Amino acid sequence: MDHTDEDTTITALLDAAVAHVSDYCNRHFTVSTQITFKLERWRAASLAFGPVTGITSVSYNDTSGTLQTLHTSKYYTEEHRDGPWRIYFHDVPDLEDYNAHPVTITATCGIAATSNVKHAVRMLVAHWYENRRAVVTGAVSVEVPMAVTAILNSERIIDLRQ
Repeated sequence: MDHTDEDTTITALLDAAVAHVSDYCNRHFTVSTQITFKLERWRAASLAFGPVTGITSVSYNDTSGTLQTLHTSKYYTEEHRDGPWRIYFHDVPDLEDYNAHPVTITATCGIAATSNVKHAVRMLVAHWYENRRAVVTGAVSVEVPMAVTAILNSERIIDLRQ
């Protein structure tokens, strides 16, 4: 494309494709990004969106509603080779009663996008650019997202322990 008339549209499609691929794969394809996980109580949890490269902090609302930071000696993590990190807690304080998600885990995550991921994003952007409506009438079409899914399946993290 030799002109800039469609730059806004292409940028929006690119952002949507990257978000779709990240959500599908449960990975963040930008190195060293901060991400937040929320928990409703102290429990072992899979940090399924990642890959997580480190825990920055664990904060919580105590019984008076005051935000506190949990000391690193009160939790530990386990890294799984082909899956998400798990975080475990021990000897933890009481939480605020009326807060839906009183525990916040801030972690660093991300991985560089592989050539397969980049190709899948390009395929989605091209498909969405050419097919801007939800339904195409009068034509026989093949589902491009199915090809994208096939490409991305090798990149996907699926946590069966949740």
